[in-house]
Parts: sequence; structure tokens; C-alpha cells
Amino acid sequence: MRLSGKNQVHIRLIMLGIALIIILATLAGLDSFWKGHSASRPEDIQKAILDACVQCYALEGSYPPSLEYLENHYGLILDRDKYYFYYEVFASNVMPNVEVFRK
Repeated sequence: MRLSGKNQVHIRLIMLGIALIIILATLAGLDSFWKGHSASRPEDIQKAILDACVQCYALEGSYPPSLEYLENHYGLILDRDKYYFYYEVFASNVMPNVEVFRK
């Protein structure tokens, strides 16, 4: 069965439309995926700080007195332009209270 020239054009246009829709949907999904994974979340940064605190306690026997101590001695890098950091120490043998907020 052979389609007429007019029907072939319609089928090609429909196929082209479907292909464009699939491509655009894929690109939109990838864009939202990369936007969601490109920036660190405050919860992830807080966990990294707490992990560094535990490492300091394991090696030195006390929790770090400040975030600057972790930056200077444990290689922690904090983006102070994008986040606010709250670090409260009660005692050297008690886990510090750490909170991270997006500016």
C-alpha cells in the first residue's frame, strides 16, 4: 500500500512534531536535573562540617573551637558569600551545634 504525496507530508510533519516534543522534554528534564545538583544544599554542607568535627574529635580528643579551625587544619572550604554559618560550641567534649542557611 502506497500513500499519496499529501499523506506522506502529513506523516512526516507529525513525526517531526513528535521528535521535537521528545527533544524539548528531554532538554527540560536535563536542565532541571543539573540545576538541582549543581549547587550544594545547606543540609549537605552541614553534614560535611559535622563530619569534619567528628574527625577532629577522633584525632585530637576534642571538638574544634571554631569553623576557622576546621578550615585551617582540616581543609574545610566554606562559601561565605552564599551561606550563613552558625557554629556554637558548648564544651570541647560535646558536639557543636551547626546550622547552615542560604543567603
